[in-house]
Amino acid sequence: MELDFTPEQQQIKDAVRRFLSRECPPGLVRRMREDGAALPRDIWRRMANLGWLGLPFAESHGGAGSDWVTLAALLEELGWACDPTPFADCVLTCGWLIQDLGSEAQQQRWLPPLIEGELMLSLASHEEAVPGRPQGQATVLRETAGGLRLDGRKYFVANAAESDFLLVSAALADTGETCLALIAPRAAGVELVRLHSLAHPDLYEIRFLDVSLAPEQLLGRHADLPARLAAAQERTAAFQSATAVGGARRVLEMALDHARERVQFGKPIGSFQAVQHLLANAWSEVETAWLAAYEAITCLEAGLPGASDKVAIAKCASNDTFVRTCFTAHQVLGGMGYMWETDLHLWTRKAKEIELAQGGIYAYRQRLAASL
Repeated sequence: MELDFTPEQQQIKDAVRRFLSRECPPGLVRRMREDGAALPRDIWRRMANLGWLGLPFAESHGGAGSDWVTLAALLEELGWACDPTPFADCVLTCGWLIQDLGSEAQQQRWLPPLIEGELMLSLASHEEAVPGRPQGQATVLRETAGGLRLDGRKYFVANAAESDFLLVSAALADTGETCLALIAPRAAGVELVRLHSLAHPDLYEIRFLDVSLAPEQLLGRHADLPARLAAAQERTAAFQSATAVGGARRVLEMALDHARERVQFGKPIGSFQAVQHLLANAWSEVETAWLAAYEAITCLEAGLPGASDKVAIAKCASNDTFVRTCFTAHQVLGGMGYMWETDLHLWTRKAKEIELAQGGIYAYRQRLAASL
């Protein structure tokens, strides 16, 4: 594995940091988390104009067909800035699923506006299993004389109210096949119920009651769709590991700056060995998590054997490191680290948001335990 970025990748990384420092400062993240403010669409469109939203997609759809390390470098910088955008869910999960599973007509319809920043998508896949339902799914799609009808509910759907469409997984009532459907969150029969979460500022429960669908809204009927959906979420988890590392690195920088500036007993607190040990341990964990994240992404892109285990290692290492680095920073900052006026809590919340994403860290720990 190459451990250095190419000059082009480093240029992209630097450009992303400059843009996010200017356009997505902690003040914007704070307003979105505490006041429920929506992400300004002009920021999303400017990200599109810079080519970020098109990195994973084929050139035939207006994308860049980028390598995965370049994309991971972008995700790392999004984590450094405490990313307030739905990039991972919208682009990495939903957009990539449309490219992988959609027909040519569906790809031409949905991908160009997504790449241009005119479309936001959210994945709605998490639900309670219901015994007796096809594949245990609570969300079921029925074919009636009047067309396709959807009933059920989904939980923990991010940014649903701000999205233009939801990518909903459902079981076909007659065959039990799993399919994906694109549904507008404001369509008749769709109810959004906002959930309160310390980790994520914008989560919803979504209820579907006899929602009407046109056939072209179905993304496809693939017998192996559950496995492909799981693979897509695993891919997103790998990239979010890079996001977690970027966030952990920023938090470590905060703690280091404070240790240099805060004077106690006539000396900067960074001169005390106890503080040095805390920061040194955090630094070694961040570097280890960085290696794990990029190794997982590299192996996954190449389709190497054992890539799934690499993703699980990256998910566990990066998420644990992000959370622990936040706690270390709170210790170093002392009482002010726990004040709402200090920006550190924004990254602490982000750490928990990423830890709970893609089914949470517990499932990945189970996978690693089973492989030992």
